[in-house]
Formats: sequence, structure tokens, C-alpha cells
Amino acid sequence: MSILPHSTPAAVPEGVRPMGEAPFLAPGDQISWHYRKPGWQPGDASTITPMRVVRDDERGLVAWLAPGTLQEGQGTPAGERVRTVPLERRWLEPRSRIVEEWWGNGILRIAPAGAAWSVWLFWSEADGSDWQFAGWYVNLENAHLRTDRDTYSSDHILDVEIEPDGRVHLKDEDELIAAVEQGRLTSEQAAQIERHADAAIASYRDGDWPFAEEWRDWRPDPSWSVPELAGLSDLRTR
Repeated sequence: MSILPHSTPAAVPEGVRPMGEAPFLAPGDQISWHYRKPGWQPGDASTITPMRVVRDDERGLVAWLAPGTLQEGQGTPAGERVRTVPLERRWLEPRSRIVEEWWGNGILRIAPAGAAWSVWLFWSEADGSDWQFAGWYVNLENAHLRTDRDTYSSDHILDVEIEPDGRVHLKDEDELIAAVEQGRLTSEQAAQIERHADAAIASYRDGDWPFAEEWRDWRPDPSWSVPELAGLSDLRTR
């Protein structure tokens, strides 16, 4: 699955490699998961989430986002979450760097090597041995490029929700339309994103490994601490 034809030479550092190429991290190691806009430049807002590695090998990366994790996020100039911006201006407003907490239960993220999406597993209840699986969320994005302890992508706005019983829904179609109207994406890129959504749905229906039963039954190592992202204290004082 190809990376979208964005012109983003500064979006990743030198020396990155595709997901699925060694060297790999061990379970429990920390990795930072970055989302950067097309054309990102140093100092621009991005989303950086520290996570624990569950598995890292030729098939891709599996990582755990623990509840209560503090991450660097993308906010409004007033420091509010981007979702507070009305849709008709969402892709026109400048963005600032903010600190935000991951709310709710933790999620398991799976980034298959070479795929233009990652698969997120949600649980509506996660307490001790009582976990209630709430479904898969397929985040459409550029295929990841990574260094040893960081992985980089660019979010594609449109997403796919798959309920535990297998029902499939597209999410944020209105945002994709707005992104084209406001110049965030071209109509050709939006069409390619829609094709990637179809491919991700086919991956689910084919029973590919990110959707395997083992991940629904997976639980984090209770000895893992919540990882910390370097530089957050400095960002808070701005």
C-alpha cells in the first residue's frame, strides 16, 4: 500500500526506515508515536505519544497507550483541543503545541508494515480481569517511517470503525470533505484515502493479523509504568 503523494521532505528526520525493518525494540521498551501534518517543519504542532512496545518485528509494530498518558498534542492558539474549532474553519486555523492527557481506557495500536493505516483496539471497560472489547478503530494514515525509538506518520482524517459484531462504518467523512474545501488535501488525495479505507476493510474481512483474536485477549504487563515524554515540562511553561 503506497504512501500518499504528499510533498513532505521535512516531515521525518534523516535516516528513517520503513516499519518492519530491523533493528527492533523489545517488549516493554518505550517508543514515541508521531503524527505530523504534510509539510511539517521544526517547531510546528504535532501529536507525540509515548507508548510501550508489545511486539516489534517484520510484520510491524504493536504498542500500548496506557490510560493517563501525557502527550504532546495539537491545539488552537488559545490552547484548546482542535476538535473545539468549528468544522468550517478546522483546517484553516493555526495550531499550537499543547500538553494533553489520554482520557479513557488504554488502547492497543497496531501499525502493519507498509500499510496506509493503523488498527486501534478499544475496551469500554478495563478493570483487573474484566475487560469489555469495544471494537476496532482503523486510523487511515501514511505508512509509518521510523527511527530506533520513534515512528512517524501523517493522519488522513477519514477513519473506519468496526464494531465487535463486525459492523463497519466510515467516520469523519464530513471532515474529509472540509479538508479538501479548505486546502488541507487535494481531491485526488481524498480519493486515494477512500481507496485505502476500502483496502483496510478488506484486510479486516480477510482476517489479517492485526484483527486476530489474540489482540482482543491481550492484556498489558502489570509491571509497566506509564511512559513519560521528554520535554513536556518545558512545553507547559510556554
